[in-house]
Amino acid sequence: MDEVGLTFSQFQILETKLKPPSIRAEALTRDQLSQRAVCDTSGTGLLTIVASAGSGKSTLMAELFSNSEKNSKYCCWLSLDEDDNESSIFYKYLIASIYNLDPKSATRELAFLKANPSRNYNALFDSLLARIISIKSKFVLFVDDFQFIDNPDIVRFWNKLITNTPANMCVVIASRNALPLDLSRRQVSGMITEVKQEKLNLTASEIVKYLQSIHNIECSIESAETLHRSTEGWVAGIQLAALAMSNSTESVTTFIEGFTGKDKSLTEYLLKTVLGGLPSEVREFLLLTSPLIRFSASLCNHVSHLANGHAMLDYLDKNNLFIVSEDREAVWFRYHHLFADFLRSELKKVNPAKYKEVCINAAKWCENEDMLTEAIQYYLTSKSFEKAADLITTRAPDFALLRGDHYTVLDWMRRLPAEYHANRPRLLLVHAWSSAFSRDPENAVDLCRKVLAGLADPSLFLWSLSDVDKDECYWRAKSTEAIATVCADELVTSSALCESALSEIPSTEFFNISSIHNCLGYALLGRREYLKSVHHAAEGYKYSIKAGSNYASLWAEFVEGVANIEMGKLRMAFESASKASYKAGPIDDNNIYLCAMADFIHTDINVQKCNFNLVKRNSYYGRSFLSLYGPVEPLLLAFRNEARQLAWAGSLDLARQVLHQGQETALTTNQPRLHFGLVAEEIELQIWDNQTAAARETALRNDFFNIQKEDVPEELIPAFSDTSQLLLARLYLAENKVEEAYKIIVKLINLTQMKYSESMRQLYTLRTMKAVALWQLGSKKESARELDKVITAACLEDHAYPIVVSGRRVVPILEEMQAKRANGILSGELSVKHEFVDRLLRLLNGDARDTVGDSKSESYEGDSCELTNREVDILKLVGAGMTNNDIARELMLSIATVKWHLHNVYQKVEVRSRTAAAAYARKINLI
Repeated sequence: MDEVGLTFSQFQILETKLKPPSIRAEALTRDQLSQRAVCDTSGTGLLTIVASAGSGKSTLMAELFSNSEKNSKYCCWLSLDEDDNESSIFYKYLIASIYNLDPKSATRELAFLKANPSRNYNALFDSLLARIISIKSKFVLFVDDFQFIDNPDIVRFWNKLITNTPANMCVVIASRNALPLDLSRRQVSGMITEVKQEKLNLTASEIVKYLQSIHNIECSIESAETLHRSTEGWVAGIQLAALAMSNSTESVTTFIEGFTGKDKSLTEYLLKTVLGGLPSEVREFLLLTSPLIRFSASLCNHVSHLANGHAMLDYLDKNNLFIVSEDREAVWFRYHHLFADFLRSELKKVNPAKYKEVCINAAKWCENEDMLTEAIQYYLTSKSFEKAADLITTRAPDFALLRGDHYTVLDWMRRLPAEYHANRPRLLLVHAWSSAFSRDPENAVDLCRKVLAGLADPSLFLWSLSDVDKDECYWRAKSTEAIATVCADELVTSSALCESALSEIPSTEFFNISSIHNCLGYALLGRREYLKSVHHAAEGYKYSIKAGSNYASLWAEFVEGVANIEMGKLRMAFESASKASYKAGPIDDNNIYLCAMADFIHTDINVQKCNFNLVKRNSYYGRSFLSLYGPVEPLLLAFRNEARQLAWAGSLDLARQVLHQGQETALTTNQPRLHFGLVAEEIELQIWDNQTAAARETALRNDFFNIQKEDVPEELIPAFSDTSQLLLARLYLAENKVEEAYKIIVKLINLTQMKYSESMRQLYTLRTMKAVALWQLGSKKESARELDKVITAACLEDHAYPIVVSGRRVVPILEEMQAKRANGILSGELSVKHEFVDRLLRLLNGDARDTVGDSKSESYEGDSCELTNREVDILKLVGAGMTNNDIARELMLSIATVKWHLHNVYQKVEVRSRTAAAAYARKINLI
């Protein structure tokens, strides 16, 4: 499956709705009408085709599509049906129809929709409208069967699109009924081309040509004029007359003289003349397959209990019996709407039980083929609501809890009548789970509490549950409620719920225990308690293995990986990323969610290492899956890291577009932490690119430094305040207000060490900023010592980004350090340190030759007697034969400090001389 096909499969998109119907080689073409429409529309940009069913609208549209392609215009197609009047379905298919004009944005929008199917769509439609208008390529958008649309939100979108259609875009709309759009301005200004019923009706000469070329019927012009008078040139009526003539023993002239198609009801005519003239096995086949939305030979065989599917479809196709091919391979077909409506009505009239039986058989076939949405639709059509509910209850947990496909689950729940929702507690719970991960936590909590109430009072819903089932539902409800709360970014409340649940939950509830630990680990991650976060993620992973849930395992590894990144432990984060990739497995339709989660960790590690070449090559699925479900953290990582990669590649404008899209996502889904984080990222990248005035403007536009806002939850204010102060310090440094910056930096360092000492990434960032400030204040030695502390720790993990993000202001400090060490003796970790400094300089100087950083630090064997990192450095240099003066110069320390550390080393390793210390260093493989 190609990339587009995989994407469409992931989002449950039927590609047949995005392709025009095939035009038969022998079909009657409307070249003159088509060419005139193309010519007229080139000046107006809007073509509407409004006529009754069976008038040839779709055929004309297909011809226009083909002619537009021949004129080097990019063409997009969308066939609508009843379901498309739902905002989420329409939005999904409209994005899919224009997918190839901007695949990256389209995939991102589809992912966002999948994560947030329940919402107000006006803002989303406005965003899509802006993107469509900004497309520079010439293209034509064809929309067929618009008669199904009357949703006010969708109509509003189309009115705005028609009003603001750019010059490079043309819109072609076909409908059986008058369009519900405001076309008055277009009509008054003459900026619309309208094709109505009379233009589609065949003339007498066209009837002669049609009968001869399509049905091999010779007809005089006089008889054609008679037929034209009785049918008014209506294409479907003429086709029906042709089919009847083919089966009639009368002459063409006699038949036409007796035919008054418009004087009889269409149903009576079809019954007596068309169906009546067909072989009995064909009539039976048509009626038995009429309930099918679309069909293949295999599906037809299954529902009809016959084995003639291939032969019948071939017969119908060759005899032009209102059958439409939905793919070029002629595997899937549908009946013409007009014909399908008649056949279904006829089957319901003569054998309503058979109609229901066919739908149920079709549902079973689709279920076996894993076409679950269609299976559910057939059960619903047959009013087999219990069976539909059973199928959703059975299969939804796999989609929601294992695949993370919440869009499909919510779509099923939308289709199932509301009165059947509460019949099964497991159905309520899976609905709650998907709601939690789809930015609808209030509904999720309500559903969980409904289940808990039903378990406490059996009379509420009359559920028949065993004690084991009751316990399972109870703990699933409790864990889902905690997850819904953390998805709402209520981190303190969620932590309390999780801790309470863990104190009571039975040890056999493996999946629920794993979910609660993961939830608590995530909440602690947001609260910057990283060690505790790692602990609970590890517990979550342990229980996920017992539960056999890769989904829970991936979330555990994600939380642990991100927490380790924040603590500067990139190697441990890489272990989490590797385990996550293993658990996700090879990418296919069912595990894209899991693969994306694993990819996010890999991406963030490579960003922190400044391995932007690897970030760029990261898998398509992780990069494009920007609207991951539910919690803020994956969204923040996804938008932020894509922006960083683009900025590093020199495309800051594109990076800001990504961030703006994320900010809009955050605003429309009420995620203040996500919005704040992406605004902070935009300001930081602007400062990094020396766009100080623009950074100030961004901060003012977003009221960034005013943390005490009504829409900011109280528990988020400390983190928001720290971030805003850090960026204020960055701005001051860029504006040469160094003393103001230095005061803020020192305050933040003290606060971080006191409250968030585990956040090494934050400390590396702040200490690098402190070094820059000291350098600008003239304290160059102190500046170098400060940066050396960062490099000594960061080089072991190749953690470059916290240093590099300060920009070229770090370069002179690094060059000074490099110059002083130029003649030093290198060994072990010092060699790694030197290489790390060299790499930082290459990165900051824009050296394209820089390749992936690789920390080459070596571990040593034996007992280090709990030496500190600084003491280990000194012991290495002693072992290398360096004097105290050499060591002081190398490590940028005072001689008194070197002597003090050396005194502590002698005591710890129990030696009395430098020679003995050097011997000890060799013994434990330091040198």
